Amino acid sequence: MVRKSRSAVGHSPAPERSEKPATPDEGGTPEQAAAVAPGRGALWIGLAVVVLLAVHLALAERSLVVENPTIDEVVHMPAGLTYWQKGTFRLYHHNPPLVKMIASLPVLMAGPVMDPLYQMKSWADRDPSPTTFSQTFAFVNADRYFELFQLARMVMPLFTILGGLVVFAWSSRLYGAWGGLLSLALWVFCPNILAHGRLVTTDAGSTVLGAAATYVFWRYLRSPSWKWAVAAGLALGVAQLSKFSMLVLYAVWPFLWLVRLGLVPAVEGWGKRIGRGLGHGALIVALSVLTIDAGYLFEGVGKPLGSFEFASGTLTSPPPGGIRTPPETKNVLYASIWPFAQNRFRGTFLENLPAPLPEHYLLGFDEQKVEADGIPKRFQRAGQALAAGDIETARREATSADRSVSGYPVYLNGELRQSGWWYYYFATLAYKVPEGTWLIVLASVVALAVARRSREAWADEVAVWTVPVVVLLAMSFLTDINLGLRYVLAIFPYVYIQAGKVVPWVEGFAGRSRTIGRSLIAGCLGLTIAATLAIHPHYLAYFNQISGGPNRVPARLIDSNLDWGQDLVGLREWCRRNIPDEPIGLACFGQINPSIFTVRGDRFDWFLPPVRPDLIRSTFDAPGARVVGPAKELKPGYYAVSATLLYGLHWRLYDSTPYYQEAWQPAWAASSDAFAYFRLFEPIARIGHSIYVYKLSEADVARAAPLLGP
Repeated sequence: MVRKSRSAVGHSPAPERSEKPATPDEGGTPEQAAAVAPGRGALWIGLAVVVLLAVHLALAERSLVVENPTIDEVVHMPAGLTYWQKGTFRLYHHNPPLVKMIASLPVLMAGPVMDPLYQMKSWADRDPSPTTFSQTFAFVNADRYFELFQLARMVMPLFTILGGLVVFAWSSRLYGAWGGLLSLALWVFCPNILAHGRLVTTDAGSTVLGAAATYVFWRYLRSPSWKWAVAAGLALGVAQLSKFSMLVLYAVWPFLWLVRLGLVPAVEGWGKRIGRGLGHGALIVALSVLTIDAGYLFEGVGKPLGSFEFASGTLTSPPPGGIRTPPETKNVLYASIWPFAQNRFRGTFLENLPAPLPEHYLLGFDEQKVEADGIPKRFQRAGQALAAGDIETARREATSADRSVSGYPVYLNGELRQSGWWYYYFATLAYKVPEGTWLIVLASVVALAVARRSREAWADEVAVWTVPVVVLLAMSFLTDINLGLRYVLAIFPYVYIQAGKVVPWVEGFAGRSRTIGRSLIAGCLGLTIAATLAIHPHYLAYFNQISGGPNRVPARLIDSNLDWGQDLVGLREWCRRNIPDEPIGLACFGQINPSIFTVRGDRFDWFLPPVRPDLIRSTFDAPGARVVGPAKELKPGYYAVSATLLYGLHWRLYDSTPYYQEAWQPAWAASSDAFAYFRLFEPIARIGHSIYVYKLSEADVARAAPLLGP
């Protein structure tokens, strides 16, 4: 694709700009030089785009078959099925429904067993349990559970294919076709895009849809019209249906409009430009809200704002007296908050205002905010006092000035703690982006600083840099969620788009310098491709070599950065090949009961490794069903431990009881460092880099004995 000559927004080119792109020798920018000679090589460029996207698809599809569903996928896909079948979005409204619905559509057509799930009491509850629902789905569909998820996963790379087209289209319009191809190649061979682009989660889908919507808005900014405003409004609404983090676009887009308004000169008066922009902006917002409502089938639209039960600090305020009688709920988080917080619209003039957004969109946003903000410690102390009958202390604690919170345990470089690091995402990017990609991105920053460009070109640069800057700063300083690179995955399309400027910048060099520059670009891209192929098909576990690679001890990162429960199938295959007749002790981070293999007719002999009594407790509440529990003592033999548990994260574990539905859900809650004693030993194998296999001897057992106690 050849870049059109830049013109000021909504009018003819500014006087200082030439409609014909100028070469560097004529005083133009290197970016303009890349756009000379329209149509040259268009066929070959198009073929290159197709080949790159085909390679990307092949790499993604191969890996999704090798690895089993991850922790979040286990819940996402069954929830999507209920949206299609029941027309309600109340199950797992933690995220908007679009990606889940698209992924679950081929599964729906395959006819999974669903009727028993809708007859469960938990489905009839006001807040149905997504965990119970997903676990029961696994039990009743065990005979083809992995195959159903493969159907869902095969759809997901379509999002990253769309993302590749957006990256190429935007970059090529700014930096020429070859700049666009460089940007596309970085996207195609990005191990992080490949890792999340084949999973039934919202991360890659929202990343692509958000970038696509912003690309449409950028096209609107360059040529304002009602047509582009309508397209931008619809695209913005679709992006909101993918993930709540896309709400950031409602702040970013007006900023981009103001930047272009200030930087790009115009023949029209300021009043006309501002008036037109405000009119188009109102249309964009209205269409996006209408698209969100339609995406939720208008369920709960118009419900009075004061009738909702919110829990996040954003949507609540202290009740009169500091304590209230809350509604009943089985949600542990809500139960700890609701006695001391109520809907902030209740008792105000907005109480009876009809909500313009769907009920489960608002409730899902509130739930996400609770997760992002953490649980106020004052509410925890107040809850303890309230349970003890000390009303005055409960009231005093609930209304105290203490604003500290407790959140999800986070890990970085061997340290596990309850609060995060401001530099967590910067470190994560440093560890998980290939060295070749980093060199190209750094070169693009140099090009941004030294290359001469017009005011309009600066507005274009702001358009591709704003989202990465806002996302990184918000995640680093405004939240305490340090759970994985996937939370900043949205920056990748924009970073790769702007990386395309390296090509016209190098082409602006003369003689030998240009040859050296071209060679360096090719070499850096080659390093990225080699790194991605080397980790195939285990993209989630990718770490660059400078960081120590995926097998570094201790691991740089855990959870979705390394071990998201994706290698249980790989472990079963290893056991089948290497120890077919021996049991294995298994502490697995995931949401798939290892006994599912036995249910499928592939007997898997496993047991929970021993744990100190103070580091594990039973959560089993099915009377009459027998559980086995952890082994009483550590004995020589084979053991497998997920990296996330090895490095200390607490988790819920399954029991190795003979399989039946009453004992199918997790029955044990292991505390932090419950399996840390395995760090004493060297693994004999690493399954997908995420599950460590050990063969313990009598001497090993003796070494671990002091850590396990009597």
